[in-house]
Amino acid sequence: MFIKAFGTTLSIAALITSVAMMTMGAKWQKIEQAAYASSKRPWWFVTVSILLLAFYAMALIEFISAQKTVAGWILMVAIPVLWIVKAAVIIFNPRGRAAVSGISGDQAWIKIGLARLPIAILVGLLTWFA
Repeated sequence: MFIKAFGTTLSIAALITSVAMMTMGAKWQKIEQAAYASSKRPWWFVTVSILLLAFYAMALIEFISAQKTVAGWILMVAIPVLWIVKAAVIIFNPRGRAAVSGISGDQAWIKIGLARLPIAILVGLLTWFA
């Protein structure tokens, strides 16, 4: 139950943020800057991160005792490893934060939103087969 709910949540979150990037364009930059630009994270970023990690922990506990599929391994192991890499490269690295904060213009954010759409679809498919 938690594995499917976790995957569905990730897929929906990727879809919503992609659509938000495409519709908000350069206005999305303020959200990115709030989350990544300063050395201190805003309360909402920390809260969402903690909730996501707690949700992941519940899904991981379920995954340990569940029948394993390739999709499940990707969803529960590979994607979180990629999160760690992203955190190291962007969130906890001043140069990475500066790069994300430096993205500007409606067209840039539309392109990023479009590029992220396949991720939402892929995570949805992984969830279906997990």
